[in-house]
Amino acid sequence: MSIARAVERLAGSHRILVFTGAGISTESGIPDFRGPDGLWTKVDPDDFTIDRYVQSEERRIQGWRMHADGAMWGARSEIDPNPAHLAITDLWNAGLTAGVITQNVDGLHLVAGLPRSAISEIHGDVRRVVCLGCAAEQEIEPVLERVDAGEQDPPCLACGGMLKPATVMFGELLSPTEIAKAERFSRQADAVLVVGSTISVYPAADFPLSVRRRGEPMVIVNQGRTDHDAWADVKIDGLAGEVVPEIVERLTART
Repeated sequence: MSIARAVERLAGSHRILVFTGAGISTESGIPDFRGPDGLWTKVDPDDFTIDRYVQSEERRIQGWRMHADGAMWGARSEIDPNPAHLAITDLWNAGLTAGVITQNVDGLHLVAGLPRSAISEIHGDVRRVVCLGCAAEQEIEPVLERVDAGEQDPPCLACGGMLKPATVMFGELLSPTEIAKAERFSRQADAVLVVGSTISVYPAADFPLSVRRRGEPMVIVNQGRTDHDAWADVKIDGLAGEVVPEIVERLTART
């Protein structure tokens, strides 16, 4: 069985790099971006460019209102982690991971109990806010409370600069801090577990692939093909919420 083979390939590893993509969060009810029913079929991707955000007060006002109404899968959404998120936290708690790199911005790994030090949110976090003026970061909820109180486009209280959710928009550079964490996790890893990603978006995909290039084992759990199925020691085509908990349970039972 594929799960048994996956456990066999990962069983000798104690620093597994976990790499997650949209497929882990679709099972919590968050749509992916590029699928046939993905987000980009419903909204204009140009609305998610940094230039549009900076230039359009209307775009910012609409965005803050959506966040305040719980419509952006962030702090006020009713979306919960699913068994795959919880299992990855269990894997960390068992001391079997180098860290988690996620392409997702929903913060569900953190909600599932993973410490911030254990995760690189390579594309940012919708539950936090950053100032484009002074680069100060904070949780999003206090800003949403200001929106509730009538501030349509709340500025930074420290410097008066423009605030935005701490997600990486088109045209923005990735966070050097998150890149550094991802590089460290990858260097330390002695195996890779890919969950819910087609491993096709760069530079994020370079991190798990760099571990595989060193000859370390790679297991992929994803519905449908990925760009690197041929590289995997084991590929399981299945639901993350069903497959990952079983893999983790068998691995942690061996420790």
